[in-house]
Amino acid sequence: MKKSLESFIELAIAYIIIFFILREWLTPVMLLTNTGESHLLLIFIGLALVLCLFKVRPLLSGLVKLGYITWFVIFVYSENPFFSGHTIPFLVNEVTLNMVNIFSGNFGQVSDSFRTVLFLALIWMLIYLIHHWITVHHNIFYFFVLTVFFIATLDTFSEYNGKPAIIKVVVLGLIMTGVLFLKRLRLQVDAPSELVRKWKIILPMLISVALISMVAFFLPKAGPTWADPVPFIKGVTGQGVGDGQKTVGYSDDDSRLGGPYKGDNTLIFTATSRDRHYWRIDTKDTYTSKGWVLSGEYIGEAVFENDTPIFTSLPVGPTQNERQIQMEMAVPMPFLIQTYGMLSVSAEDPTLYVQDGQTEKIVTKQPSGELVTMSNGSNKLLSSYTISYSEPNYSLQQLQRSEPAMLETLDSSYNRFLQLPDTLPQRVQDLAIDITQDKASIYEKIKAIEGYFSKGDFSYDKTAAAYPSENQDYVDQFLFDTKVGYCDNFSTSMVVMLRAIGIPARWVKGFAPGNAGGLSDGYREYTVTNDNAHSWVEAYVPGTGWIEFEPTIGFSGTVNINYDLQRDVPQQEQELQPEEKPEQQQKKEQPTKKTNTQSAFSFDSVWTWIKTLKYVWLALIVLLIIIGVTLFVQRKTWIPKMHVRAYRKKEADWTNFDSSYQALTKQLVRIGLSRKNGETLRAFAERVDAALETEEMRKLTAVYEQHIYSKNTQNVDYVKLRESWEYLINRTIS
Repeated sequence: MKKSLESFIELAIAYIIIFFILREWLTPVMLLTNTGESHLLLIFIGLALVLCLFKVRPLLSGLVKLGYITWFVIFVYSENPFFSGHTIPFLVNEVTLNMVNIFSGNFGQVSDSFRTVLFLALIWMLIYLIHHWITVHHNIFYFFVLTVFFIATLDTFSEYNGKPAIIKVVVLGLIMTGVLFLKRLRLQVDAPSELVRKWKIILPMLISVALISMVAFFLPKAGPTWADPVPFIKGVTGQGVGDGQKTVGYSDDDSRLGGPYKGDNTLIFTATSRDRHYWRIDTKDTYTSKGWVLSGEYIGEAVFENDTPIFTSLPVGPTQNERQIQMEMAVPMPFLIQTYGMLSVSAEDPTLYVQDGQTEKIVTKQPSGELVTMSNGSNKLLSSYTISYSEPNYSLQQLQRSEPAMLETLDSSYNRFLQLPDTLPQRVQDLAIDITQDKASIYEKIKAIEGYFSKGDFSYDKTAAAYPSENQDYVDQFLFDTKVGYCDNFSTSMVVMLRAIGIPARWVKGFAPGNAGGLSDGYREYTVTNDNAHSWVEAYVPGTGWIEFEPTIGFSGTVNINYDLQRDVPQQEQELQPEEKPEQQQKKEQPTKKTNTQSAFSFDSVWTWIKTLKYVWLALIVLLIIIGVTLFVQRKTWIPKMHVRAYRKKEADWTNFDSSYQALTKQLVRIGLSRKNGETLRAFAERVDAALETEEMRKLTAVYEQHIYSKNTQNVDYVKLRESWEYLINRTIS
């Protein structure tokens, strides 16, 4: 009893230290992501540690944690009380919505509540691992080192000040490591567990840690060798040329691309829509080897009014599928935010919309009774307007019919979309040819280049992008040297490679879809900030027209493809929705208050996706069935082996002997040696020994009966009993 109490106190102290170390993990995450309710996360950490401390059975412990997670989600993300009739529908709607997004590949659209559940599950698994390290291995050193590395990394590369946290973690970690080392040493030499002797060893260790920490804290310290490692690293690698970082956002000047960008979460507009959209502003047609400019060729202008059809070079869907988007501009601009399939625009006040034929940018003008063009007339800043649109749906069968020979029939108006500078390195064109040489159709060639970046060593990073040197091509530098950049690098490289193999392409600017809000009556509100400023590609496919493509890692376009190919056609596409930017997933997302409405998502898209991979799913199901049957048939072999490995790591005492004896009886049942009705334990043991030709079962049963009936186990050698148990259970396998 005394030994158990001492072990309990030791474990309790260890878990208290672990709680404070985990708190230092949680604090920077909450600060850097602007996430609230940190006290509820700390309560969950404390609850999980308490359940481990009292060795609550896994089933009951899991139910308690799941109950807390459910309450957490309802409390934070639902407007209704936990014990109400709205709880179950809310949870069902959340599960349905997120499963549809996951199986459809729309990982960027999972809700905040689902991300919270994943985060709590991660904490759950981490605490389980820590519990295993402490109770089985008596070693927490790797977790301690990982914590210091985590905090030091955040302190170096973010605004978080990790100095106080590192001091606390180092002190707590050294104490924890020292205590566990002494416990491990005591177990190895089988030293007696006496309280006075323990403190004679632990107390000097605690005093040493305290003194060393105080001396290290108060001693004078030299300044850092690198005042800021980020500029130093960029200087060494030849990056970071220029006068500091630019600020992200939409700009007309794209003549010099490259260099790092600073984030800016200033709200630009909100859009209320049933669908997710890319927000298009204009295009550029001339690549200079350093950026994009306009060719200067006059294409013409067109003027439209409210609620009149607006014609662009882009395809639109059928008018019976017309829908509306309500735009609310937080920063009014003198031009329209367009979407694909746009039919018309309506504002409250009379407005003229003037379209530039070269860039397809549509500026907003004040009607004056005189001729209004791009260059004259007063600009008008709209605070809100409504866009009517019908999304086009492209036939994959028709896209696959686009043969390279069809490009030769295009008229001269497409020549500006094939322009390339004379200084473009030959290896850029060679790479484009190599990527597309085994593709038959134009569409397949475009998709091959679009997917090239996700298969290579390319990475998305706004802060690590480089400027090209004076004699260096922007695309060539990205494709062959740095392979690090953001949307401008990926989109410009794709346009240049398409043009290099004779496919008309243009560079498009605007905004990515933004952060999705809650669903209400089938509509979502998308908030778009400067951080969502984006560029992508439009390529011309003969027989279909201009289609948008998304080469940037972490994004996926909104194009709708009708999978109308025959079954024997090997290549099909999945209809994708755009994902959030990598950096957006680290920013704060406001808790979504969802109403109890029917989800606008349909299982049809999921079912379509599953059907396109039906042979893969069938093979996977067959494989799982084979694995399950094999495990069931071979359970007499692998289950005992797992028991042997598990009990070797446990302490040899009565508690573990009791559980191992029960596991042995279950294994005997599996091989046909079950205890008969009315049969005594001793008779059962003799029958087992006779069947297995051993004497070990009688030894084990004698000790088991001795404890059950007399509670006297003082002279029992549990180590030898464990050896007898292992021998006997191995006999059941053979």
